[in-house]
Amino acid sequence: LSVLGNHDWGGRYFNAGWDQQIAYTWASERWVMPAPYFSVHVDYPDQDFSADIFMIDSNVFDAEDLDKDSEHNICGALHTPTTASCTAAGGPPSLAECKSWFQYFWELQKKWLEQKLGESKATWQIINTHFPCGHESGWYAHLHKHHGLDLLVTGHRHEQELWAHSGRLGGLTCIVTGGGGGITSEWSPEMKNSQYGFFDIAISKDKMFLELINHEGQTLTSATIHPKH
Repeated sequence: LSVLGNHDWGGRYFNAGWDQQIAYTWASERWVMPAPYFSVHVDYPDQDFSADIFMIDSNVFDAEDLDKDSEHNICGALHTPTTASCTAAGGPPSLAECKSWFQYFWELQKKWLEQKLGESKATWQIINTHFPCGHESGWYAHLHKHHGLDLLVTGHRHEQELWAHSGRLGGLTCIVTGGGGGITSEWSPEMKNSQYGFFDIAISKDKMFLELINHEGQTLTSATIHPKH
């Protein structure tokens, strides 16, 4: 289950063929990303529980004014062709409208997600998005408190982080699983050994157990969460 990151859009422009990644869903038996945002319901009938997983696009947080941060701005003018348009794929229609398009798209998703969470009857509610733990903290805390959100899965930062029952997120647990960024990392692995690795997540009806395992196979930290509903 995949979501687009800022570099999938283009990193410093917005027309990098991101729609081809979406289309690849229908050419692969493993790749699942039928849209920039979508949800999947998973049943575990033998274990008597279920999960609703919501994929959302949070790249609005790298969509700045035309002249801002040209090397990390999806809507930056320096690297984007003046004739760039993703209208045919349902994306930003022009460079001038890029930032406002991402802002509109984010608000549209937020309304959709709150409605879907309110309708969810699953045991677990999980969000998967690109931008890391800490963005839109107040909104995610609201989703945890009022809509039963159990886990937030993120990336973007090139390291592994476990925010267990975070006070900043109103008690919500969030992970950053950014260890797949090639040779890039936030710190040297010799200085901070959580740069590369993965999360092992065991889910059952009554609890979810998360382990942060680094590139040397060491379990650095873990957390147990229980369904909010």
